Amino acid sequence: MNTQNYASLEASKRLHDAGIVLKTDFVWRLGVDGWKLLTKDWVRDMMSNTYESIPAPSMVEVWRELPEDTMLSKVRNEGSSEIYAEAYVESWDDYGYQPSLKESTNPADALAELLIWVREEKV
Repeated sequence: MNTQNYASLEASKRLHDAGIVLKTDFVWRLGVDGWKLLTKDWVRDMMSNTYESIPAPSMVEVWRELPEDTMLSKVRNEGSSEIYAEAYVESWDDYGYQPSLKESTNPADALAELLIWVREEKV
């Protein structure tokens, strides 16, 4: 499984703390050996519900919640070998909003951070 397709534990916690709960296929589950990314069905069918779990949205699950004109681009910062995902809402300048560029080496995290920002701006 490519974990870059899913929000990291830290980004998933920030979504949860912001009150954004998405219907997901995967969860971060706290067990005796720490946090693990597991399918929600496997956790439900195979494990007790005595441990904490946090939804772990995929890129697509977050993408569906963002405005239509959301852009995601892949960039390489000058002088660095790392590739970053940049997520932003393209036309929000026209509506008087300040644009917010979210950047991460994990594209799902960049989208999750943008979703948190979008929801906070709309409130």
